[in-house]
Amino acid sequence: MVAKNGLSRFFNKVITGLHYDLKKALNIYITVLMIVPIAYFAYIALALTMNSTGLEVYFKKSPITTVMFIVSLMDLIVAYVLAFRKKVLLSNRLTLVVIFGILTIIQLLVGNMISVILGLIVLYLSKSIEISTKQHVDRQSLTVLVCSVPIYLICTWLLLTIELK
Repeated sequence: MVAKNGLSRFFNKVITGLHYDLKKALNIYITVLMIVPIAYFAYIALALTMNSTGLEVYFKKSPITTVMFIVSLMDLIVAYVLAFRKKVLLSNRLTLVVIFGILTIIQLLVGNMISVILGLIVLYLSKSIEISTKQHVDRQSLTVLVCSVPIYLICTWLLLTIELK
């Protein structure tokens, strides 16, 4: 109980210092999920130009780059879906908690710490949405997430396998 109160006080201080509300935190999360893959694609393009190699050769040289490329594509798709389902997420606490709980765990597994921190902030701020007894998890949002989870898990397994060699 003491640890929970300490963590809660810490999040309160951070969030009040940043002047975050749920909508702002959700927008920042979506923006980060959209911008990071674009920056990663630019990095790959720059590396290809500097090495004067093709994409296939570059991916064969660096399997981690290949896996992270797939993760970046998935992040872009998830950000796209979150952007269009934002209204549902902001009005349905159960959907928000389920979606961001799973996303935060997945982002932790693939090593995207910025998204993990922002996901925790969104989860913490979800307490501002009132709970009604008729709330259920939005099926459209959940479908995209359920379809993307196996890909993220395979990428996590590949990252662990590559790192252990």
